[in-house]
Amino acid sequence: MSENQLCATAPDSRKAPYDEIDVIAADGLPLRGRVYEPSGQTHATLLALPGIGVPQRVFRHVGAWMAERGARVVSIDYRGIGDSKSADASNTASLSKWAQADAVGALRFVRERFSPAPVLLGHSYGGQILGIAEELHSVQAAILIGSQLGHPHHWDGLSRVRVELLWRAILPLTTRLFDPIPKWVVGEPLPVGVAREWMSWGRSSDWLMTHFTDANARYARFSRPILAYAITDDLVAPPRAVDDLLARFRSAEVVRVDVAPEDLERPTIGHVGLFHRNNTEGIWSHWLRFATSPRPRSG
Repeated sequence: MSENQLCATAPDSRKAPYDEIDVIAADGLPLRGRVYEPSGQTHATLLALPGIGVPQRVFRHVGAWMAERGARVVSIDYRGIGDSKSADASNTASLSKWAQADAVGALRFVRERFSPAPVLLGHSYGGQILGIAEELHSVQAAILIGSQLGHPHHWDGLSRVRVELLWRAILPLTTRLFDPIPKWVVGEPLPVGVAREWMSWGRSSDWLMTHFTDANARYARFSRPILAYAITDDLVAPPRAVDDLLARFRSAEVVRVDVAPEDLERPTIGHVGLFHRNNTEGIWSHWLRFATSPRPRSG
């Protein structure tokens, strides 16, 4: 099979309606992804980029739902995570590589095969990438779910204590003892290079901006429409942290939506709850309308 070639359909035991794909990162590393393909006319393509420690399978329900309604969804697992685990992948994994090589490779895969340019569906770190990899600015628009900046002052009380412990105790200890760090830290085994860079951002004065000197300028240059969701009970991305990221997009038209558990008649939503199937179809419909809205082509 040639590089980036679409593989034969390989559904899992639940017969999830996706095709497995090979995606080549910008530095040549092979990654694994999925395409949720509509059976009829396609009205939009979404590039789904997950958060830290979140495998692409989190998009399986919304991907299938979108495909049934004419929107293609393409997702990947970053190197060292989920279906993209290998020795080479884990050894080279970092947040910088995830953005500048893996996300860029996924974007190139989509642009080579589908037209027009995709809409970004960025969860958490998947939206922060816009300040690291400017090639992602060629998307039509961006839907950001729980995308934030991780300064500890965005949390209060015990939540702030937990965040400070993560940056200053838990990650420093686990990166010395384990590779990958165990799943109890962030929900999935995490390559040590990713954890170390994440820790360095958390202990810095201005998150990733301290490590990428032009990150603020990149956020400011992104001029495509943004639909951003903040979840009121999200302990990973509280609304203040979401506000901090959105304020960096000085050239974009940003629509901000807050969602609380009572809005969905659920006890909790949390960081990944909007990708679950319980009472989320109204929200997914909003994403679909935004993704399929007519707008000038980018790139």
